[in-house]
Amino acid sequence: MGKVIGIFFILGLVMVLTLMFASAAVEISMKSDFSQGETLIAKVTGNLFSPISEGNVVFYRGHVRTSIIPSIEKIDDNYYIYAQLIDKNPNDYSLVLEDIEYYSGNKVLTESFEKNFTITNETADFSIDKGAIVTDKSFSIEVRNLADGEITININEANETSSSDSEGFFASLFGGSQSSLDSASSVTLQAGDKKKLSFDVKDNEVSYNTIKLNTGKTGYEIPVYVFLTVSNERKSIDFDPSFLNISLATNSNTKSIIYLTNPGDADIENISVVLSDSLKQYVILSTDFIDNLRTNSSKQIQLNISSDSEEAIIEGQITATENEFGVRTFAPVFLNFVKDYIPADGSSINVKTSSETCSSLNGTICASGQECTGEYKYATDGVCCLAKCQTPSRSSAGKIFGWFIFIALALGGLWFYLKKYRNVQGVDDLMRILKR
Repeated sequence: MGKVIGIFFILGLVMVLTLMFASAAVEISMKSDFSQGETLIAKVTGNLFSPISEGNVVFYRGHVRTSIIPSIEKIDDNYYIYAQLIDKNPNDYSLVLEDIEYYSGNKVLTESFEKNFTITNETADFSIDKGAIVTDKSFSIEVRNLADGEITININEANETSSSDSEGFFASLFGGSQSSLDSASSVTLQAGDKKKLSFDVKDNEVSYNTIKLNTGKTGYEIPVYVFLTVSNERKSIDFDPSFLNISLATNSNTKSIIYLTNPGDADIENISVVLSDSLKQYVILSTDFIDNLRTNSSKQIQLNISSDSEEAIIEGQITATENEFGVRTFAPVFLNFVKDYIPADGSSINVKTSSETCSSLNGTICASGQECTGEYKYATDGVCCLAKCQTPSRSSAGKIFGWFIFIALALGGLWFYLKKYRNVQGVDDLMRILKR
């Protein structure tokens, strides 16, 4: 009985851990409580296959869908969702991301994700019209006083990265000069008033900033990404192939090749190439820096891969970044460590990969227990069979042998029973008892 309970406990634990890892594939970070009228800001992270749009975001009050209109900005690989909660009554609400496509191992899954929050009885001091900003020019944030009396909003800036020795947005807050910084670091609003806080963007500056607005009771941290528009020149870099799916035997080594290309209109210099932390103990790059990548050219990067002693699926990405103008690209990387793995073509370098889905390749993803009878590729949604999927037929000789073993064991058991309890000494005695 104790063993049975232990088995069920282990199975339950495995299921819980599986669900935890599944839910962690896409994570929504936001406050659990909001005041009435406050502007909601949420951050979405994960290994996403398709971009998130406003059409994927819905809100519910209890179990009833409610009309809260979302806006979305993407900064790096993170999505920021913001929405106005004005005129929303105190209650329990939820933000739901519907039909989100994301990578899980070497497959693309579709799932919905939910985050609950509460609107309290308190009223926020002020609201803002933007919860995240991506721009290449000067911008403004409108603040609105929701309190019954005068409020003072303190304004601060955290400059995280910048391509120049910039003094930040405050050098020109409200159109003033650097000498107006002290007087411009806060703004006072009367009840019902609203005002635009204007921020100038300098030329030749790429930066990631966080603008902090706070009254003590209500506060916001607004991420801002400023990118540089180069005069009529398109700067772009891409990886080819767009992702890597590599299988190799446990305790073995292999290598893979990926190319960094420049399809843009201008040469790109000083490109850093890095691996995500999950890949660093298994992969060594032939180079982590490219000093110059001319337009319409490519550079080869070799990945030297060492597998672990245990079977595993490791997922991560390789990222290339040009720091001056903020140009970047990434390619997902999947490592499959398989015991006694032997590539079908005898090569240990690359599994056939495609950046397309299986349906676009006119193939089929075989069901569990089926095998592909011919050529296959690793598509974005799984192993894609370009031939036919068939269930392996079992040998009829094997079935006959199995029945023979079963009958022999049955007769042996019957003989033992009769010999011990019915004094059967031979075949004649056995036939005599069976005729009764």
